[in-house]
Amino acid sequence: MRFNPQDSLGFQCALTFKLFTRALAQRLKGSGISPAQFIALAHLVATGPMRQAELAECLSIAPPSAVRLIDRMQRDGWVVRTADPDDRRVWQVVPTDIAAVAWKKLSTHAQAIVNKAYRGIDPEKIALTRQVLEQMRANLDTQDAGISKNAGRSGEAAQNP
Repeated sequence: MRFNPQDSLGFQCALTFKLFTRALAQRLKGSGISPAQFIALAHLVATGPMRQAELAECLSIAPPSAVRLIDRMQRDGWVVRTADPDDRRVWQVVPTDIAAVAWKKLSTHAQAIVNKAYRGIDPEKIALTRQVLEQMRANLDTQDAGISKNAGRSGEAAQNP
């Protein structure tokens, strides 16, 4: 069986994410925050302060890229770095009061995009899709995402990601 990206939920998610990001960029114009900063801030608001390395992992970016992103966010007043209470050698990234106030308005942009995307879709299907994607993430988180030793052997069909 040959891989067909159109049949892959991973591919479909990537396409959907690009459209969400494009719509978000349009709505954020003039706000002083980029889509990448918005997504980082969303993680920080949802979970509270986190270590730089944890934020990099949440954003699926390399630690040096996260440092540059956090530098820009700190410069713009969205976050501050504080010493981690458990390990003073490590920095935590903390949203500022300015970010907390701005988040109330900025998050309405994301919700408007979600509302538009979900239009005409049964809420039960959305809930099921969320469950399937959570299971896929769990599967990929606990397994080697690389090529299996058995990949390509006859009689073993690979499923599309």
